[in-house]
Amino acid sequence: MRSTSRTTADNPFVARYISAGDAAQAWKDAAASCPAQFGIYTMKSVQMQWIQKNLAPLIGVSNTVHPSAQIANLNEVVALSLDNKTIGGVALAEDRAGFETEVLAAKGVNGATLRLSDDHKAVAARLISIEPHEDMSNARVEDPRQKVYDTSDLLAHPDVITDPSTDLQAPTIAVVEMGCARESLTALASALTDSRDDDGTKHRGNVTGGATNTSLAVLSDLISSRAYLALSEGYPATDAALLG
Repeated sequence: MRSTSRTTADNPFVARYISAGDAAQAWKDAAASCPAQFGIYTMKSVQMQWIQKNLAPLIGVSNTVHPSAQIANLNEVVALSLDNKTIGGVALAEDRAGFETEVLAAKGVNGATLRLSDDHKAVAARLISIEPHEDMSNARVEDPRQKVYDTSDLLAHPDVITDPSTDLQAPTIAVVEMGCARESLTALASALTDSRDDDGTKHRGNVTGGATNTSLAVLSDLISSRAYLALSEGYPATDAALLG
């Protein structure tokens, strides 16, 4: 919170730039360490990353590519400490975004490329192939990917569309990317939220203890890359748009 507060306009550009970078990392660490606030903290990290990116040219920093702008790569991930249903939900979000991006690319929409579509689909396939953490005893669920999805709204509004989650208008490809990020966060929400039985017994969600932070850091990076791309394509970076 201290670093975030130092990114405000009443501080020098250099101080704001450094503080934004510090805040982005701190929010990411917090997301991995506090599952109940995973979604909010991940989005705060993205917001700080975006602030830092826009401050860079003001202090003479050029030709920098923020890590969240990089195409996601899960090839080195061996296991995730989440149940199969949750992992499948994130895979479904990625596969849907891949199909929607492919449709927009076919329409010649700026920012929608077959490379980005393939990246989404590759991440989805990789998630489905990743084994759950060894502490998870549930069997693998059926592959949830549908391959083909309803794109009637996208075809009707290929360039600018209203985001159903916020009622904000934004470039369609940006809404697709932000929708992917939000769908993944929704898939993770039930697994990361503590619950109580009728007798008051508390359960910490469907995650394992030993590798939870590492797994959540991986997924925070993945979701951040989608949200960051949405901002790059023109999605609003305000609190109302990202944290509402």
